[in-house]
Amino acid sequence: MQTHRYILFFILLAGALIPGCSKQLDIKPEVFVSPEELYKDEAGITAGITGIYRQLLVLKRSDYAVVGMVGTDEAKMTIFVPTWGPYWQGFAAVNSYSPLLTAQNDVVQGFWINCYKGINNANIAIKYTQQASVNEDFKMRALGEAKFMRALFYFYLVQLYDGVPMPTDADNPDAVRDGYPRSTAEAVYQLVIADLQYAAEHLNSKGDNGIDPGHATKEAATALLGKVYLTRKAYDLAKSTLEPLLSSSKTSLMPAYADLFVEKNENNIESLFEVQFSNEPDNTSNMANNTGAWQINSPGLSGAGGHVIIPTDYFFNSFEDSDLRKDATFRTVFYDANGNLVDYSWWADVGKPHVKKFDITKGVSVSGSLSSRNMYYLRLADVILMYAEAANELNDVTTALANLNKIRQRAGLGKWEDVRGGIPSQDELRTEIMMERMRELGFEGWRWFDLKRTGTLLNTVKANNPDAAPNIQSRHLLYPIPAKEFENNPKLTPKDQNEGY
Repeated sequence: MQTHRYILFFILLAGALIPGCSKQLDIKPEVFVSPEELYKDEAGITAGITGIYRQLLVLKRSDYAVVGMVGTDEAKMTIFVPTWGPYWQGFAAVNSYSPLLTAQNDVVQGFWINCYKGINNANIAIKYTQQASVNEDFKMRALGEAKFMRALFYFYLVQLYDGVPMPTDADNPDAVRDGYPRSTAEAVYQLVIADLQYAAEHLNSKGDNGIDPGHATKEAATALLGKVYLTRKAYDLAKSTLEPLLSSSKTSLMPAYADLFVEKNENNIESLFEVQFSNEPDNTSNMANNTGAWQINSPGLSGAGGHVIIPTDYFFNSFEDSDLRKDATFRTVFYDANGNLVDYSWWADVGKPHVKKFDITKGVSVSGSLSSRNMYYLRLADVILMYAEAANELNDVTTALANLNKIRQRAGLGKWEDVRGGIPSQDELRTEIMMERMRELGFEGWRWFDLKRTGTLLNTVKANNPDAAPNIQSRHLLYPIPAKEFENNPKLTPKDQNEGY
């Protein structure tokens, strides 16, 4: 499905003009107006920017949210998934790297499509906001939000597919006719970096007056820019970019890890950017259902079944005995609809530990598949661990270890050097930081990207994901370019397909 044909103008004018939602972006049913009419004043620009955020919500409310989790040592599809029909067999292929992971795969194509919808909405917002006769400070902030979101979507695409078609314009009749060529990964990264640099310079800070939850901030743009530099192995730039966030008065770690996953604590002091869900129609998430993390009707009791994805045995067993995060991350006790304890240990994946980070709060979410629970995209703990990684790669083990220990301390653990009996080598610390990222950020969507970034995806999956170990090959470091893009984009030829597909 041709990239430039995804100028589907998802504008949320009615909701964006209604003030006062304390939890999330004001997202209401979509209405369609011309960009010239919409982007003529501050209210219209705000509505248009909200339409870009909407595309991230659409991506993350869907089954595509499992991308970044499965196919790793962290998460796996349950054994039941492939029995549910062709659609789910395609999803199972993303975990197992089976022969169904092809250019026709629903996940491969759906993730691509949703990202380009967001990119095209951002391109429209950028073009018409630049032309608008509005306050210059407001204009620069709006452009910062649009560029942040464009960078976010392109960052997903370049990590998953490498170089991709790279529209940066809007309303281009020549492109509608002729298509876009495949850009190099380097060109995509340069655009991502430039967009994030602009956003970090022009966005307001977290907590400033007028900054509503769910909107990009200076801190979010800085954190994502640091992640991009880390992915590019520009460790000095990653370290210097992330460093101000460690001492910022705008953000700090939540005192208790478990409190991060209580619905009333959404958009908290540690959160840098999260996807905003609500009980409004089409604004709910299904992650509670996908992870078996739904809450039954009995007061105060949570139950879970097999559902779509569960932790690998390796992830569950990776925690130290006194790690407070283990109980906050996993459910190992299950109840039936009457509130009675149930032993599911005999029933394959149903009886294995489930993730409860997405548990719904009784009386708030409608159900596990209609959940109002937000999803983290960036939070300070991620920044601290990225900073530790960059410092370690620059051979500053002391700084890296000190930041690793910040995360361990909140988890109720002693300093690494005290527990292990000495200062680690650079290699030991490199391994430990990656393990700590899984324990801290499990099921938050980063594991596949972390393993790929550090060159450890193939060996780690082979060692710790039995479903994928027989199948994973070097070609699986990238997804294939979707088949429908070749059908509809005249600028692409068969030689543009990723190797091995």
